Amino acid sequence: MIVRDLGAEECKAILARNRLARLACAQDGQPYVVPLFYAYADEAAYAFSLPGRKMDIMRANPKVALLVEEAGDGKAWKSVVAEGRFEELPDRIGTKRERDHAWSLLSAHARWWEPGALKPGLPAAEDPRRRLFFRIRIDGVHGREGLAEQAPAGL
Repeated sequence: MIVRDLGAEECKAILARNRLARLACAQDGQPYVVPLFYAYADEAAYAFSLPGRKMDIMRANPKVALLVEEAGDGKAWKSVVAEGRFEELPDRIGTKRERDHAWSLLSAHARWWEPGALKPGLPAAEDPRRRLFFRIRIDGVHGREGLAEQAPAGL
């Protein structure tokens, strides 16, 4: 196996073509990791959530990381870690444009509301459940790739 570092542009391309990441956040020194469906644009990952532990932790400590992995042929793989800061996009004046942008990016993909298990269908004013949109502004990325070594010709 040959392992090489990925450049920043390669990492961003992997973030852009994937939809599922592992979100890592921490509170009081305790890490918490959950799956997260997202859409990548404008140096940020946009996502949707229901209220709960993940949101509470990110509000208390906005430093987070995303892990995105790709399996290749055979034993080949790629892995990207994106570090950044959580920003909630509340449903109020001043964030409407960013919230609408998040909605448009996410809704371009099938089943974008998972794993939150709630497909927003009613307009916000009619829906008693709280819809939470947020973005993670990416501060830095790094990644690696594992490539299977080729057997010498003639063997």
